[in-house]
Amino acid sequence: MFLNLNRLDQPLKASIASNSYKTYRVIIQCSAMTEHIEKKIKSYRGIVLYCLSYINCIAAIISPSAVKRLLEFPYVKHIFLDEYAFLCGSSVSSLNGVNFQTANKLTGKGVTIGLIDTGTYPHADLMYPKNKIIRFTDNINNLKYPYDDNGHGTFISGIIAGSGKLSSGMYKGIAVNSNIYSIKAFNSIGKGFISDILYSMEFLLNDSSSYNIKIITLPFELTGHNINIVSLFNKYFQIAKNNNIVVVVPAGHNGNTQCSIQGIAALDNCITVGGLDTTSDKISAYKYSSCGPLGKLNKPDLSAACVNICSLNTNTNFVSERNGRKLYPMALSSNYTTYSGTSCAAAYISGICALLFERNPELTFNDILSILTASCNLMDIPKWLQGSGIVDVNRLFS
Repeated sequence: MFLNLNRLDQPLKASIASNSYKTYRVIIQCSAMTEHIEKKIKSYRGIVLYCLSYINCIAAIISPSAVKRLLEFPYVKHIFLDEYAFLCGSSVSSLNGVNFQTANKLTGKGVTIGLIDTGTYPHADLMYPKNKIIRFTDNINNLKYPYDDNGHGTFISGIIAGSGKLSSGMYKGIAVNSNIYSIKAFNSIGKGFISDILYSMEFLLNDSSSYNIKIITLPFELTGHNINIVSLFNKYFQIAKNNNIVVVVPAGHNGNTQCSIQGIAALDNCITVGGLDTTSDKISAYKYSSCGPLGKLNKPDLSAACVNICSLNTNTNFVSERNGRKLYPMALSSNYTTYSGTSCAAAYISGICALLFERNPELTFNDILSILTASCNLMDIPKWLQGSGIVDVNRLFS
């Protein structure tokens, strides 16, 4: 028997030792032979959720005895709990919005942004004058047509690509002619399993050429310090970077303490966006925005406004299909709402990236990051709060 309990994450090992649960939702990292491990999981009466081919991982629900039996195989490198990620945005009561406009004719035409969130509601600003939701995939409830039972994904979609139709252009998005490839991986309360998110990343990478996906927006944060989970995201981010796809993530909400940034926001192959409060004359860091530095790594890379941002509202009770038939939403009582959170800042920068890719589709990740940071203005706050500062749009597109 080749049984090495060191290949179990400590929380999983402790839980199994205390006989806490009958089954566990886990991620199994393999060096090879993933198909063989899939068969073994099924033979142990487990449930295979996903095979993540890019990173040689399997997400499954298995018993404690199955965990121990899988550890007998030397090519099972590690087994750890499939944790939750949490969205980086919270509701606020104020209707005060921030409207960004660019003094150029770029609109993100032809560029697609992959968004992993709570879904996207078919809001008029996303459906007219053309449908911006170029593809919708539901990894939670397996519905075929766009909906959003939380509202966060729709709000983020609006910041990126909303047409402003119902506000006479006042609350239009940054890249109004870009497309959204929306994947629902978060449930109605804003929680998403890591495996659902990683599986969604595979969708986007596989479809990147077919839909011209140039940006992947991940408006969530990892609240733990599981280096194994972060390493899996790092592999996906590197694949995206190698294919000239820019991954944009928020700094998260760990607070304005120096070196508070963590999880995927601390990776060097994504653009990490911190949050700013621009609602008063003196711009300041958003009080919940996580901060760097991380060793010698400058994170966040840059910052953007994220307080009282106005974007699209959602009917969270809308169900997009019944008995296989598509349903259509009624008019909203209020077309717009406000959020505060670093996910709003990440969405804004995602829209800016779409404009840059429209202007030059051949730009690489390093090109985009260099162009953005070179066009930033530093504010009168510590650098570890803001990164390179706030983008000066006039400089960026001059």
